[in-house]
Amino acid sequence: MNERTTPGPIALVTDFGTRDYFVGALKGVILSINRAARIVDVTHEIAPQDIRAAAFVLRACYRDFPAGTIFTAVVDPGVGSERRAILVETPDYYFIAPDNGLLSFVFDETPECRVFELTNGKFFAARVSATFHGRDVFAPVAAHLSNGVAPAEFGRAITDFVRFGETRPRPVSENEIEAEIVAADRFGNLVTNLKREDLPAKFRLRVGAATIERLQNYYAESAPGELFMIFGSAGFLEIVAFRASAKQLLQIDTGQKITVETNL
Repeated sequence: MNERTTPGPIALVTDFGTRDYFVGALKGVILSINRAARIVDVTHEIAPQDIRAAAFVLRACYRDFPAGTIFTAVVDPGVGSERRAILVETPDYYFIAPDNGLLSFVFDETPECRVFELTNGKFFAARVSATFHGRDVFAPVAAHLSNGVAPAEFGRAITDFVRFGETRPRPVSENEIEAEIVAADRFGNLVTNLKREDLPAKFRLRVGAATIERLQNYYAESAPGELFMIFGSAGFLEIVAFRASAKQLLQIDTGQKITVETNL
């Protein structure tokens, strides 16, 4: 990583919602530092404090953005505690987030990266609230970075950053793979951490007491309310129900372990 990627737009991912002033405050701080900043709302509807869902959202969409995009992700149940704030520089992108595992998928997929702990108060708000680091730490750092400040100016490089213990499916026996539900979208589709390369030609899923065998190419191949599998637009296997919510039908949520049965 000898050459820096030129900083580009600032893309926001938060669990703030849009009813309160929080998102507006972030944008106001960014624009106060860089009036020319381009700000993109990826989503502000992450379920409150759902770090894994935020991690999945980033994983699913960050490659759709131009090189240099500064992803600023604030899902931060540890705000005000001793948890660190970090800036990650990859060959193509920048990521600013709390050091709580939110960037685990980025670390897995881009091992060639540099991670800096945000400690230089020169680039923070004059007064840092113990409850709103999104406004007082992450937003100003994103704005200064977009103005051309080098990542190393924000703090020291670290290697002991936090990452989830397991982000990939893993074999648990000769005929079984353990996977996980990593996200549930607004339609009730359950997104797994399984990709095509993780799976044999024939397989089925065991989800709680349910077994799902049917793999489809599009939603309307089944009857309303029928559970099936499909590879979604982000490339991950999803458990869905046509014109219904798989999440409600199965009564499960993110973090649920599932089993892939192979050698059928």
